[in-house]
Amino acid sequence: MLEGDDELLCIDSGMGAGSIRDFCQSLYPEKPLYRILNTHNHFDHTLNNYQFDAVYMSEWCYEGRCRKMGDFANIDVPDDYPVVFLHDGDVFNLKGRPLEVYAIGEHCPGSLSFLDRKSRILFCGDELNDHFFDSRVSVEHSWRNLKRWASFRDAYDFLCAGNGQAEARYVDQYLEMAEHILFVDPDCGKEYYKPYEDRIATVTEKDGKPVYSRRSPKFAKMKQAFIDAGLGRFLEYSEGRMTFCFGRKLGKDGMFDRQYEKGDARFCYYRNRIWDK
Repeated sequence: MLEGDDELLCIDSGMGAGSIRDFCQSLYPEKPLYRILNTHNHFDHTLNNYQFDAVYMSEWCYEGRCRKMGDFANIDVPDDYPVVFLHDGDVFNLKGRPLEVYAIGEHCPGSLSFLDRKSRILFCGDELNDHFFDSRVSVEHSWRNLKRWASFRDAYDFLCAGNGQAEARYVDQYLEMAEHILFVDPDCGKEYYKPYEDRIATVTEKDGKPVYSRRSPKFAKMKQAFIDAGLGRFLEYSEGRMTFCFGRKLGKDGMFDRQYEKGDARFCYYRNRIWDK
């Protein structure tokens, strides 16, 4: 949540229970909160959009904004809320705190990053994180995106990312790593690796309802499919536990079969997706 001169603004609505709008409003009751920005359209960022009077997102993200997943598949979520489309180069006029809009799709097509020059923060959703970078399309694609984020790197010091706050220096590190993979050594990453530790929920249920870990909801059900796909050896690296990273190996025509480590940063990529085709 951001505080402007005369109103509050949320970025992404989450998928938790209750009203995120009422909760945020209770923190600063002296200023109204009625608008929200979406970094991308994955359901864990958009479920509670309907609670707001106006939602701003990329036109690319509109169609999939209510595509539900997992235990939410049978839950009816309103989708008739007002939507305003944002485009690359727009400036969102939060009074006293304008936000520059950058359309940079890495984690998701149509993703938007929001630059707050006043506070020197880049709000980047799941596109950037601290300690790890997932190159989903190709390393070349990621390299172009990282160059774009780096082109205005002098304007921000911190990342407000999907997994928390991070120092902006990671953008510099990931760009350097992408260039090393592209132009120096495509095999620099280790073939097998132990993934970053998934966040574990401290409770398994609350008020009679199940509570899942943030990054590995019900992946235990995928364990046999993982073994059937001939990938059981990877479970040795996570003590038999399915993880978010390993689950992606079940995807069509590729897997995160390399993890390049340098300092405290890790760059995960597909060996067969170095250059664009």
